[in-house]
Amino acid sequence: MNVAFIYPPQSHKSFEEDMDIVSREFGVFPPLGLAYAAAINEKMGNKSFIIDANAEKLKKEEALARVQEFKPDMLGFMLTAYGFFETLNWIKYFKEKMALPVIAGNILCSLYPEIVLQHKEIDYIIIGPATDSLPALIKSLQDNTKPVDIPGVCYKNHGRIMISAPETIKEDFDRLPFPSRHLLPNEKYHAIMSKRKNYTIMVTSKGCNAKCTFCHIHKIPLSFRKEEAVISEVEECYRKHGIREMDIFDPSFTISRNRVLKICTGIIEKKIDIHWACRARVDQVDEELLDNMYKAGCRRILYGIESGTDENLNKMKKGITVKQAKKAVAMTKGSGIMALGFFMLGVPGETVDTLYRTIKYSRELGLDYAQYHRTMAKPDTELSEQVNTVLGYDFWKEYIKGRVPEKRLPAPWTQVSDDQIQRAAKQAYLGFYFRPRYLLKLLSGIRSWDELKRYMRSAIGLFLSQKDR
Repeated sequence: MNVAFIYPPQSHKSFEEDMDIVSREFGVFPPLGLAYAAAINEKMGNKSFIIDANAEKLKKEEALARVQEFKPDMLGFMLTAYGFFETLNWIKYFKEKMALPVIAGNILCSLYPEIVLQHKEIDYIIIGPATDSLPALIKSLQDNTKPVDIPGVCYKNHGRIMISAPETIKEDFDRLPFPSRHLLPNEKYHAIMSKRKNYTIMVTSKGCNAKCTFCHIHKIPLSFRKEEAVISEVEECYRKHGIREMDIFDPSFTISRNRVLKICTGIIEKKIDIHWACRARVDQVDEELLDNMYKAGCRRILYGIESGTDENLNKMKKGITVKQAKKAVAMTKGSGIMALGFFMLGVPGETVDTLYRTIKYSRELGLDYAQYHRTMAKPDTELSEQVNTVLGYDFWKEYIKGRVPEKRLPAPWTQVSDDQIQRAAKQAYLGFYFRPRYLLKLLSGIRSWDELKRYMRSAIGLFLSQKDR
């Protein structure tokens, strides 16, 4: 069973939390979910193929020619809320041209399985972990049988949608193969802040122990990969794929302090010269941990600071304080690691006063980078429930069905208008990144022409943007 996995080009949507220029320039990241699926298929002794049309800037016709040359038996796609209809458009095109079965997966499929399968072009979806369900589905297709009662596999049988719940929603990392990075154009990937090539991303845990109102991730059970497996994957990236920089996409890499220390020790002992970034909570770092992370190659930590007032942080159920954030940034900088702060504008309880207090606070922390988000109701969150009450229907369900158009969503938790938030976000970016001393420091740290071009595109885009939707 040869499977071609296809990742279409992605574009900015009006309901996204970021400004258009920010979402375009923040980075080009590998479709890790497809690389895991490809690895699972290869582990069965089958052939996999990945087309990253987003990174390679391919048109449908160009991608089709490559896929046809591979001669697959099945096509695989990754569905997200933001990119759903772009991906569906590509699925329709490939279905028409090749008439092959289509399988899809990702969290969106788990949230709305029946709705996703109502689209006639999608034949099978995986809900929950794919470790067992994907090989079982592939085996049934190899045997030309229906995937009846396979946990986590949903499909259509003579027009009837068949849903089979997964046995567990907790990932068993120890049984997953490493992602098939040999099928990816690793030289094409970067973050706006990355300085080395090749670049990749990796995941070492899933879930989160926080309860933030704007996030769905805390509903996913916490699961960790063993330290030895993480170290082995880092080493494989370094020695086999020429990776010299990576970004760990865990919601919070430092949840388990001892685990991180063991991973850092392993990277140091194996003499792996790789720079990496991670996400962390400000209440889950300390000086000893940060010093060890730096020695192991950590050069950036991305913190979800969100607001400059404790009152608003409490309303978001963030579980941190302004004081903790200030201390974490100072410790991070003291260890030699650069710090990025994520900030949300228009949070629950936001006023014009707290909005600009947050922006002012972001400049006072000594951060190396800052990113400002519009607070948005993502699927299956407390905030989305408030939006659904105002609209009178579940926006994300109706959107995936194709019954409502892409649009800006209301923010009933704040009296600050959308226009005010948009103007404040632009002012925040310009005020943070165009301070003379900051500019000199930023420019002195640039290590490549590619890096300089990324910053220049972002700067020009910010200046030219008016009402960035």
